[in-house]
Amino acid sequence: MNVAAWFKNTLIILLLALCAAGPTWALVDINSADEKLLRTVKGIGPVKARAILAYRAKNGSFRSAADVRRVKGFGSKTLDRIGHDLAIAGKPLVAPGAGPSNATASPGQRH
Repeated sequence: MNVAAWFKNTLIILLLALCAAGPTWALVDINSADEKLLRTVKGIGPVKARAILAYRAKNGSFRSAADVRRVKGFGSKTLDRIGHDLAIAGKPLVAPGAGPSNATASPGQRH
């Protein structure tokens, strides 16, 4: 096999692998996801997923990470760990690479 064919085959394999892994990189919108989609986030099992849905049913949409912290099982440590996989209006609850205070602070709050 010549170099060009090898490169082409390798590129195709890499692209297929990226496509297969793509959904694991996608943010899950906490305001629109159903239980099944919420459970795709590592760290959210059936109990936490149902707690999110119950909160939304009772209080409406989440507006900030502070709202998410009101859900049982979603303290600062949990949001620091999984907040980069959850989004509100397309924005992650915790910015990738951000420190722990990003998930816990609300506007005007100091640590």
